[in-house]
Amino acid sequence: MPSTDQTLPATASASAWFAGAIIVGTVAFNAGLAFLNGHVFPTGATVVMASEALLLFAAGLACRNYLTMNHVALLGLLVAYALALAATRSIAIPGTPFDPKSARDIVIPVIFFLLGRAVGDIRAADRIVLFVTGLLFVVALLEYLSLSTYLSVFKVAQYYIARGTLEASSHSLNVSEGLMVSGVRPEEQGRTLLPFLGGHRVSSLFLEPSTLGNYGAIVALWGAVRTRMTRQIYFWTILGALALVVLSDTRVAAFLALVGLIVLLLPPRLTTPAVFVLPFATIFALCVFAAWTGPVNGKLEVEGLGLYDRLLYSGRVLMSFDIYHWFGLNVSTAQTFDSGYGYVISNFGIVGFALLWTLFMSLRGRTPYFLAFRNVMGVFFAALLCISASQFTIKLAATLWFLLGVLSVAQEPKLAKRFGTARTQLAPPRRIERGWFGTPAGTAPELSVTNKFRRA
Repeated sequence: MPSTDQTLPATASASAWFAGAIIVGTVAFNAGLAFLNGHVFPTGATVVMASEALLLFAAGLACRNYLTMNHVALLGLLVAYALALAATRSIAIPGTPFDPKSARDIVIPVIFFLLGRAVGDIRAADRIVLFVTGLLFVVALLEYLSLSTYLSVFKVAQYYIARGTLEASSHSLNVSEGLMVSGVRPEEQGRTLLPFLGGHRVSSLFLEPSTLGNYGAIVALWGAVRTRMTRQIYFWTILGALALVVLSDTRVAAFLALVGLIVLLLPPRLTTPAVFVLPFATIFALCVFAAWTGPVNGKLEVEGLGLYDRLLYSGRVLMSFDIYHWFGLNVSTAQTFDSGYGYVISNFGIVGFALLWTLFMSLRGRTPYFLAFRNVMGVFFAALLCISASQFTIKLAATLWFLLGVLSVAQEPKLAKRFGTARTQLAPPRRIERGWFGTPAGTAPELSVTNKFRRA
């Protein structure tokens, strides 16, 4: 009898090895480019964009047999909407360049979600996650124990100058000891997670610590949901993920991992409506917070780098928007990478953001575990958008959406050994699976478990 974790027939499944190589590529390509930039040939923004495009093409190729007309139509409509807004801003505002980056931000979630569904093997996803986490931990340990060796290989600051993220100045080369600017905690702040480790915030293959910490939080929550599914503790996955959070000293990621664990323990019927309204309530709260601290008066900058200051900056960006910004028809003059909601609204408009969020919350799976994990990722998105837009980068988003896709087609684990009344039988896929991201026609019937426990 086949494993209940196998959800797609062989003809519809993408190669788990190929998918794993793609996920490793999304995590490590920046480190690879940094090595090339420092030792082989200069790399710039064009090379970075080409690398991302190649990874997206590979992911699309891997799930090509799984794509349906619904998938293509939905992706086409979303991309057309993003490009139409970008073109409108470019035409209506003199001097504004046409920037298709927002379209890429839409393509990444759709393609990697479908890649996960096409692979359809949750145990293969476990192996991919464990391998990537282990790889990140090994490089992180090298960086922590021998920073000079790490920097001699990757030359982080020079790479970010080459791609245009940092200014080409002696300050950029010297700040944070050659790491990304956020690579060392200022002395006045100090490390929060295990202070005895010192002010160095480990970056590993991501080259900057925040993404490493956020990745660790996602993987820790993945380990938690898999523990609930199998009733077996995913010890090494969770331990490795938490080690990455601690080494990177990402306080927000640690907090989100704790909150996410609480959300996982609550029934999805309670968390789903709360998560659905969470980003809109957060936008309102940020605006109220900024207004409470006083009028903006054209000054958006804040004095410190703490959470209070970052939330204040995000609220000030939103308060500076006029009606055209809110509908995505004007380019924000403020720097919005540290204000995720400002970035999303200025690129997609509040209407587009509401549509995208509704599509996300309408995703369905074959088990309550998917709904729980989807809701946890919803909390992750809504909270992180207060201070960052990093969750749109392929190096973090690829893994997140891949795991969501795999989990969406996973079935209930066997319960026969634990519940004497359980029996396994063939049943057609649940109706909840039909829709834009539903299983295509012809999918083999799934194995479902029926017993008194599930009927209750």
